Amino acid sequence: MPQADSADPEQRVAAINQGDVGQNTLRRMALHDQADRVRAAAAKRLLDLVVLRQLLEQEASADVAAAARARYRQLLSGGDELALEYRLAAVQACNDRQILAHVARSAREEVLRRAALSRVNDRQVLAEVAQHDPSEQVRRAADDQLARLRAQRKSL
Repeated sequence: MPQADSADPEQRVAAINQGDVGQNTLRRMALHDQADRVRAAAAKRLLDLVVLRQLLEQEASADVAAAARARYRQLLSGGDELALEYRLAAVQACNDRQILAHVARSAREEVLRRAALSRVNDRQVLAEVAQHDPSEQVRRAADDQLARLRAQRKSL
């Protein structure tokens, strides 16, 4: 049976993948394990948006940073069991344009899509949301953001 405290990185990865590792241990592993593949596996299971953001911004290993980025986007958009307020605060603190665009396009909750839209300055993303979002309020918010960007450009 795989163990999270095994000396063998493959055993640690197997324990993570089986769901046998708690969030505190996942945090420790994601931040401090010597093996990139263990840190990446831990990032894929984390529910801690602060640690995930730290990893995607500061991690030297491209694989670990990519795993953290994918999990961060997934949690912001889909939520799992994370509270809406926690995810909303994370969107408001996020400065990554790609993540904000992803949330604006695909977050489950309308309020998250609108919060992300207010921070998006990519005209293509805004136009896409203005045309295709199922919510009239979100489509209107995207149109309003596009109008603000046009007004800023004219005033320059």
